[in-house]
Amino acid sequence: MGWTGVDVFFVLSGFLVGGLMMKEWKKTGKVDAFRFLKRRAFKIWPGYYFFLLVAAVVHARPYNTFLWQNLFNVQNYFASSLSHTWSLAVEEHFYLTLAGLFAVVSARNWKPSSLLAGCFGFALLVECLRGWMVVHHKNFFFATHSRIDALLLGVALACIRTFYPEWFARLQRQRVLLCAVVALALVRLYVDKDAIPYPESMTSPWLITIVDYASAALLLLIYRPGGKHRLPYRVVARIGVFSYGIYLWHVSVMRPVDWVLAHCPPQIVPAVSTLLPYIIAIPLGIVATKAVELPFLRLRERMVPPTIPEPGIPTGSLAVDS
Repeated sequence: MGWTGVDVFFVLSGFLVGGLMMKEWKKTGKVDAFRFLKRRAFKIWPGYYFFLLVAAVVHARPYNTFLWQNLFNVQNYFASSLSHTWSLAVEEHFYLTLAGLFAVVSARNWKPSSLLAGCFGFALLVECLRGWMVVHHKNFFFATHSRIDALLLGVALACIRTFYPEWFARLQRQRVLLCAVVALALVRLYVDKDAIPYPESMTSPWLITIVDYASAALLLLIYRPGGKHRLPYRVVARIGVFSYGIYLWHVSVMRPVDWVLAHCPPQIVPAVSTLLPYIIAIPLGIVATKAVELPFLRLRERMVPPTIPEPGIPTGSLAVDS
């Protein structure tokens, strides 16, 4: 079920990033789309392009199998030997789409209800398109136009929370229904172990859709802003600071892991193969975050401060979550 983490992340990303734009829209009546894109570039590009630079210098794979595809963020449409970066391309395309959408919203003075209906309507179209692609044996797993619905669901939830907080609270109170949606997805994933949503395994055209809505239900179940956070929450939040760096670098550790496994006694290979990738990838991601990502985030707060300062975060300080 590891692939489902991408869908959980997409919904959460749409909720968080969309929420930042909703706050600005609600307070100022418009959104500075260009400022939004500049802030996202400071967040995403330094760590990403540093990772590509190292991959190019090490030259562990031919340049034409990954370099131009990733440089131009089209690796989810053109085959890339860096298999995990496809989701970053979807994110980049989502940022551009969201910026364009809010430029139209600001220019035409749309109401929040129109944006909300548009997000749900477009998500439904994407889900129907994905079903059609499965039936006709088209590759649907990596393309932005067949995966952006999860991000739009997150944006829709952010819109409800910002402009219709009573609706959001009412949704959160439907705990039995929300738990049932999550349980349905888990049962569906467990019962049909062959229902892997890759083009070569077309057993469930709506599996990704089920997981997306389960991710939205999970977000509604666990989202509790404010208040005093307990230690487990703070630990997970701290890991979240470094999660992007860990994600970028985690595939790179497989070569040293394979080398270690080749020299291990057979009795401990299962334990080593399970634990060693985490033991290497997590510190590597932390080092990359501290060396590259965090300095650029501090620079961002000086050069492109947020239009609406986050509560408790003075302008010019480090706001890693935005």
